[in-house]
Amino acid sequence: MIYTAGELAKKLGVSARTVRFYDEKNLLIPQGYSEAGYRLYDDESAERLQKILMLRFMDFSIEQIAEIMQEETFDVKKSLEEQERLLLEKKEHIERILAAVRRTRDMLEAGQEPLFWDNMRRIIEITHEREYVTAQYRTDDNLSKRISIHDYSTSPVGFYPWMLGKIALAANMKVLDIGCGNAAFWRSVAALLPENLEIHLVDYSAGMLDSAEKNMREIQAQFPEKHLRFVLDRRDAADFSYPVSGFDRIMANHVLFYLSREARLELYLKINALLKDDGLFSCSLIGRTHLFELHELLQKYYPEITIPSASFDIWLEDAAQELGCCFTVLETEEQKNDLLVPDAEPVLHYVSSYSAEAKEIIRRDREHFLKLIREEMNEDGLFYMHKSTGMVTCRKIRS
Repeated sequence: MIYTAGELAKKLGVSARTVRFYDEKNLLIPQGYSEAGYRLYDDESAERLQKILMLRFMDFSIEQIAEIMQEETFDVKKSLEEQERLLLEKKEHIERILAAVRRTRDMLEAGQEPLFWDNMRRIIEITHEREYVTAQYRTDDNLSKRISIHDYSTSPVGFYPWMLGKIALAANMKVLDIGCGNAAFWRSVAALLPENLEIHLVDYSAGMLDSAEKNMREIQAQFPEKHLRFVLDRRDAADFSYPVSGFDRIMANHVLFYLSREARLELYLKINALLKDDGLFSCSLIGRTHLFELHELLQKYYPEITIPSASFDIWLEDAAQELGCCFTVLETEEQKNDLLVPDAEPVLHYVSSYSAEAKEIIRRDREHFLKLIREEMNEDGLFYMHKSTGMVTCRKIRS
């Protein structure tokens, strides 16, 4: 049977505008045209449109739908699993906003009007923070780009082995890694680990945990004699809870600056409760001058690129003051290290990992960006960046 756009729309209970929209997106192609020039569709078109509407109802993007409809070999099961993950993330995010809205409502009803606008502002911040972190760390692609540039460090000891020395692990310890990412730390130091560790890896991103699981299996296969036991769990550091306690060590590496101060203070209390009496908490942070040379260049030539650290409110230099409210701070130390990058390309990839906007800006201006980096290289052909990264080590405050 042949249908006009209006007839097809009526058949499927949508507007003619909806039919035209998917036609314009090349998802629904007319089978022909009438003498008057109107688009004509058939029963196959109706079936195709029904599939499109079902996918849109399940919140698939136009790009995803196009891929599904064009490729007969498209892995629908994998795509549905990804969609389920994204919907669960949205659900958690909505629940977080709902909780903030309810707190604000309760404060308003209690006559605490001055706090009303502060809480409304926090709702907006929660939305922006979660959108940024989720987009940045949905998979480990951006994290890998961030880490790879540190291959050009000047320190003879890599940052991860340096961190391991500060943590002072011993055999038979139980460790919790909050915000483990793709478990790159554990993969890097696997050969140096003592035996019989029980390592709990938690992260908000399901994509990160997938990569962490692969790295975990590789570590266990490569070092079976160490008898390392890994536990993976999806947890949000911004609203943290964990069913297991009695940890010898808890870590939060390059995580705290993505949390609000309010969320950090709540996290510290929970970490304290999860530690053994002699347990240690360690966190890695960046200093205020981290990658100063690169960020100065970006501010001059690409001010529209948002530097991730611009919104941070906790730094290596002053973290001890905040942590001191919940822990006994034992040490704050910056690793003596810098970056000397012999090629402009790794710098380009690093900046592209900042955000989708940064990636697009750099893509459009690729040659100019590379030229700017090369002009800043020293006489040895190296682009210098000061690397300010370090660790704060704390002991549990005994109750």
